[in-house]
Amino acid sequence: MSLLNRIIHPRTVHYFMKNSVLMNWSNLNKSILMLVLGGLAHVLWIAWYIFCTSIPALQHWMNFDYYDYHLTRMVIFCVLSFLLILPCHYCRHQPFFQRYFPYIAIIFFAVTFMYGGYSIGISSPATIAGYISLVTVGLVLFERKMVYIIFLPITVYLLCAIMLSAWGDMDYAPVFSQSLNEQILYKNEFWVYSQLFLYIPIFFASIVLFEILLTQWRNREKQIEKISQMDPLTGIFNRRKIAHDLAEIESAQRNFALVLLDLDYFKHINDNYGHDVGDDVLRNIAKILSRTLREGDVVGRFGGEEFLIIFEQTSIEL
Repeated sequence: MSLLNRIIHPRTVHYFMKNSVLMNWSNLNKSILMLVLGGLAHVLWIAWYIFCTSIPALQHWMNFDYYDYHLTRMVIFCVLSFLLILPCHYCRHQPFFQRYFPYIAIIFFAVTFMYGGYSIGISSPATIAGYISLVTVGLVLFERKMVYIIFLPITVYLLCAIMLSAWGDMDYAPVFSQSLNEQILYKNEFWVYSQLFLYIPIFFASIVLFEILLTQWRNREKQIEKISQMDPLTGIFNRRKIAHDLAEIESAQRNFALVLLDLDYFKHINDNYGHDVGDDVLRNIAKILSRTLREGDVVGRFGGEEFLIIFEQTSIEL
């Protein structure tokens, strides 16, 4: 939370954290978010690739036979990530599009991830950690069915690719030179820093999304708990909340007094003026009682036209 406050305007952070903004988004809007994050990640990966192939001291570790092929596809994936946002925006009101396009967006995202994972090493830390982060965020962000349909084939692909590369039937990390792949990779500083850089976008996006989603989840739970304690008509506590407070007072052995209010002739009001007028009477009584109570006293609707007031630390003589 403090990190977000430094990067983004506090009001924006408060809006996203205190309101269930992201949780209430449609799958289409979540797909747009995913495509934007995927496109930005590709921009960083392309920048890393061009930088590494442009610096003479690092060129020894790069496979230039793979350069044109890899760079072309990375640029295509990056451009498509942003272009796919356009149909999300212009066709967002079509039911068919709303239902099926999120699957297309997730499949596209998965294909780009599989290609990126193959290029830098299918069993590399960036690929495995990125896979775990994306699946975890996907399970929180989207419906379980959508995530399982897409990521189960990815899991099978990763396992098969790891075995094929271990047996030598598939090229391992073709973006790197043969001299690098023949080394003990974790002892090579260039490889270690490259893995960190390639995983940073996924890690940062996952942390931000988790922070937003978990905070909104907690706030929603608090709102649900609060709503469950309120009477929907009068806006004061309901019978359940009153019973809970009484149980706490009795367990703590604190002094208290109870006042039960029953509105006289309330049935007459409903019969002669209608239930809408009766509801207005109940709401006004609740407002009057709430305004006149001391701090710490509790008022709730006990049922029908009955109200119950709890006076804490008060004897019956008062």
